[in-house]
Amino acid sequence: MLSLSNICVAYDNKPVVNKVSFSIESGEIGCLLGPSGCGKTSILRAIAGFEPVSEGDIHLRGTLVAGADIHAEPERRKVGVVFQDFALFPHLNVGQNIAFGLHGHSALQKSQRVIELLALVGLPDISERFAHSLSGGQQQRVALARALAPRPDLLLLDEPFSSLDAELREELAQDIRRILKHEGTSALLVTHDQHEAFAMADAIGVLKGGQLLQWASAYQLYHRPADKFVAGFIGQGTLLPGTLIDNSMLQTELGLFQLTAPQVTQFAGAKILDVLVRPDDIVHDDSSTNVAMVLSRAFKGAHILYELALNDDPAFRVLCLAPSHHDHELGERIGIRLDLKHLVMFNA
Repeated sequence: MLSLSNICVAYDNKPVVNKVSFSIESGEIGCLLGPSGCGKTSILRAIAGFEPVSEGDIHLRGTLVAGADIHAEPERRKVGVVFQDFALFPHLNVGQNIAFGLHGHSALQKSQRVIELLALVGLPDISERFAHSLSGGQQQRVALARALAPRPDLLLLDEPFSSLDAELREELAQDIRRILKHEGTSALLVTHDQHEAFAMADAIGVLKGGQLLQWASAYQLYHRPADKFVAGFIGQGTLLPGTLIDNSMLQTELGLFQLTAPQVTQFAGAKILDVLVRPDDIVHDDSSTNVAMVLSRAFKGAHILYELALNDDPAFRVLCLAPSHHDHELGERIGIRLDLKHLVMFNA
């Protein structure tokens, strides 16, 4: 459905996107995830046709729409856009907003499509109301219905939940995913919030400084990050230093680890490696003889996130997400055991 090949975007001859490539299949939901200023919105605008590319190609449905000498106008790309500020027309009611882009349709066809979409987004009885009388979540659903009304091949969502309450964001992201899958619409979401990305996307691209560091599933990004930035940006975790012994064994404060053959090749010549340890890699176990000291704690309802010092040394810290009935105070020593399924390492 969408393919980007080494695209670059520049403003005033200053590059903001540098040789980014990825693709989205028909019916798939992708996401560009990264901090402010990383270039994700510029990529979205280039796909929509609002910005030209200085290098590379963009194909939609196999057709070249942007390249060195090609720039198809936005209205020719059959792409829908949901903006951060909803951009609903205040002088039109909800039904008129949704029907706005249905050019060439009869009044009956417009009315039927409006009824269908309002039912789909869970707002069946508000077609006569105006935007100012709706909550933020309701406005976002109407904006989505308006973008879906002409049945675009691709839907672009630019930080669509940023003005909403944190609790509502993830719920709405899951609802929008359900709606897009029901419609069979391909989509690309832009966000800085990994929880929104996880709730909505099939594939996620992590960006930094205009470069795409990794394009993968949420599971792969969390458990097999490509580099330290991805490891730090996705989820929580700590990097625990270890010393390589005979190029194949890694000695750490958590014990000795055997490197695989590809890892031996990858880290040939290295002396010190950093091991990524996630909170779910450390299991609270009162019967364990391996103990760690509580440095800090954050109550999260069903769980408590503990920061622990290994061997009472604050220089070697790990996180442990334990059920909240395991209630321990600062300075207390608790039993832990390692449940590390994926050994992820980086050059120190």
